[in-house]
Amino acid sequence: MKYKLVLFASVISFSLGIRAQISTNSYYNGYWGQWKSHTTRYTYFPPYYKYSLNGGYSGFIIYSRGDHPSEYIFKFDIYGYWVPDKKEKKEHIKNNEWYEYSGFVEYYVTEKYPTIEAVLKTYQFPYFNSGSGSEGNPCARRKTSAKIQIAPYKNHPKVYNIWFDGVGVAIDMEDSFFPEK
Repeated sequence: MKYKLVLFASVISFSLGIRAQISTNSYYNGYWGQWKSHTTRYTYFPPYYKYSLNGGYSGFIIYSRGDHPSEYIFKFDIYGYWVPDKKEKKEHIKNNEWYEYSGFVEYYVTEKYPTIEAVLKTYQFPYFNSGSGSEGNPCARRKTSAKIQIAPYKNHPKVYNIWFDGVGVAIDMEDSFFPEK
């Protein structure tokens, strides 16, 4: 019975996405900013997760908690993602060698914030989604190629550096993880 309950919970978590305990950082004008946690911890209550993730380690969408996944604020996908074997993981950890992939990203801009750099300067992370534009300030979706780096890891990827359109976005998944498929 316990096995069925765990399996059911895993399926539900995967299909609905996961509440994400993530931190983010942004790179523009030649400098990284400060890491920003998107989890609020209260003394007597469970933590409040600002974002949810849906996808897997080869790419995922980030959307605001309570929104539909189709209203994501940031999406990336890796072309040709592979899971390294144990020996390769050890080598990468020993040499602090990041895995490097190509892929694409999607994000939104507005008339007031027409570039991703303008968005990052104000919000430090992609902020808008398809439903954000209102009152004559519609959002425009941008899709572009990206270089995606993953920090060396033992079990699952945790830290991603994603480079595109002259900027960088870093995502630290902290204690979040995707269920095994």
